[in-house]
Order: sequence, then structure tokens, then C-alpha cells
Amino acid sequence: MMRPLAGFSLFLIALTFLQTGGCSKQTAENPFRYPFIRPLHLKREAGKPYSEYRAFYVLTEDFEPAVESVSDLDYIREVLKFASGLSSQYNIPWTHFVDVNALAPAFLSDDQQLKQRCQAMIGDLARMTVEGDDCELHLHGPMNRELLDYVSSEEKLHIKQSGAEAAKPYRQRKSFFFQSFYRQGYRQLVGSLTYGKRLLEGCVYEGKKQVLAFRPGGWDHGDNEQDTLLYFHALSDSGLMSNSGLSTGQFGGENWRVGNDPGKNVAIVSAGEDRLFEVSPTAGPGGYVNPAMPHDLNKLANSVKDEMAVIVAVYHLGALQKTKSEAGNAPRSDAELRAERETLEQQFKTAADLAAAKVLYPITLRELLAIISEQQ
Repeated sequence: MMRPLAGFSLFLIALTFLQTGGCSKQTAENPFRYPFIRPLHLKREAGKPYSEYRAFYVLTEDFEPAVESVSDLDYIREVLKFASGLSSQYNIPWTHFVDVNALAPAFLSDDQQLKQRCQAMIGDLARMTVEGDDCELHLHGPMNRELLDYVSSEEKLHIKQSGAEAAKPYRQRKSFFFQSFYRQGYRQLVGSLTYGKRLLEGCVYEGKKQVLAFRPGGWDHGDNEQDTLLYFHALSDSGLMSNSGLSTGQFGGENWRVGNDPGKNVAIVSAGEDRLFEVSPTAGPGGYVNPAMPHDLNKLANSVKDEMAVIVAVYHLGALQKTKSEAGNAPRSDAELRAERETLEQQFKTAADLAAAKVLYPITLRELLAIISEQQ
């Protein structure tokens, strides 16, 4: 059962205060400075497996493959096999933020071959979690309505199709929060998160309550402080304990940035009586740290003193999927895909070398959240 929106009346009072508070300065939005988000610095504790290392290394990927045809699914299953092989060879696990809407054909498709292939892809993800990977939740908008109805058939939510008017111009990409809250209202926001979490747990964790974190598609957690506070309330009301994806500035502008620097990208979030954690991507040249782009991981790991840095890298395995591309561009050639694989593997090798030198401590987000909880 979805738990009641505890303390929501108090939250609305706080929200009203925020809306009427001093917001006259036209400075770049920076959620890491919001009063309910407090930076968290992890200690290098003695007697722990990571005690002699400089930084935790969390390799994440947004799993949002094309799934329109059997060949799409065959390609992405081959990519998952490649990704799993890298983890096995270099002892660096993945944390997969799975867009559950990409799983819809496994439950809804009338094409039996497509349905079976999608079910097999889900099986691949489940096996990867058994081998040490982590699967967490990702969405770019509301959960597919048919898929939500399928998952909620045993417990129907009465979702009101109401929303609010978005600020103009909207500073973020009009992605997850905009499409969910502003278009369809708070209960749709919570419904998508709750049932998305439940679906993923049923698919890859045999129904165990193992999905702890969410990453908003488009890095869209709302336009301002009020939106972001409401966003974290929705995560809490959905049974989630962590977010990974705060962004600052105006999307498309020079000040727009995903995540934050090492030592500044982990935080405690107070949403009413509930406490959540933020573990954001690590900002770097060209955007966030991407294992397919050149980043000096050694320098990043040593950029903070007297604490364990947290480096969160972000990749999209769909980049290795041979399928039609958007905007009418030609699909990537076999040579380009080979080069991308080689670049990714080189980054695995670099990270493994740094792990051997006790600079990086590779870890899943789930494992990191356990350490964060222990240190509180």
C-alpha cells in the first residue's frame, strides 16, 4: 500500500512560506544551497575495506534503450553482455538507473517475439544484480499509463489529472518533473515513482524492497526551491531514500551544470520529518564525469582533503546500441561503435589501475548509501 502523505499539510504551509519568501534576486538556481539540503562529508574510517583509499567510485548508467523492435532488443542485450564482461574483468560494478517505461513491451506487447525478447532483457538485468550490479529507478516523465494500470491492477490509485502552472521560462528541461507534476499533478508524480519502484523490484529483485534511489530524466527536479522540496517529498512518499541528479543554472545556458564537485556532491535532504540523501554526479569538463570522455580521475580523487571524495560517473549504454538515431541522422557505424567500446574499456582499465593503487574504491550506489547511513 502507498503510505499516506504524512505531514503534507505542514509541508504545504512551508511551501507557501517559501513561495512568499525573499526570492527577488535573479541569481542562478543552485539547489545545493537550498536550506533543506545540507552538504555531507564522508569520513575515511579506520578498519574499513576502503580506509586506505582516496575516493569512492560509483559507475552509473541511465538505462533507456530503444525497444521498438526485436533487433533493438537483440542489440541492447549484446551491449549488456559487453557491460557485464567489463565489470567481471575489471571488478568495477555498474549502478543501472532503469527507465521502467522501456520495460513495457515485456508486459504489454501483442508481438510475442518482442515481448519475449524484452522479458529476456529484464532477465539479463536481474542476473547482473546477482553478480554485483545495482538497479535503481529512472523516468523521463510519468510512467506509461497502460504500464501503470498493469502494475496497479491489484491496488488501484485514484489519480487526479490536475497540476499547476509552470514558471516561465522553465529553467530545466521540460522532462521528468515538468511532465509528471505540472502536467498531471502530485498524485501522478507519486504514482509513477511508487509503481515504477514496485515494477523494478518485481522484475529484478524478486519483489524485495531493494530499489532505493531515483534519477530524474533530463535532470529535471523542478524549476525552483519550492519545486525541489516538493520533488523530495514525492520521493519520500514513494518509499525512496535517495536522489542522484541535482542540476544548477538555466538549461542551455553557460551556468547550467549537472551535479557538483567532489566533496560537494553528497548531501542530506530534509523533507519534513523525513531524511533523504543526495548523491549527485560529479561535475567535470564537458559536463558530468563520463567514462567515455577524458577525465583525470586521479586528480578528482585527490581534490578534497580529510574526507572520502565521491566520484559518480554517468554513462548511457544505449550509446552502444546499433539502432536508428533521432532527428533523422544516420545510425552510428560499426567502426564508431567499436571505437566507443574501446574508449569505455580504456576507462575501465584506468579505474582498475587506480583501484589497484588504492586511489579509487569501486562501489555501487546501494553500497555507498549503506556507508552513508552508517556514518550518520
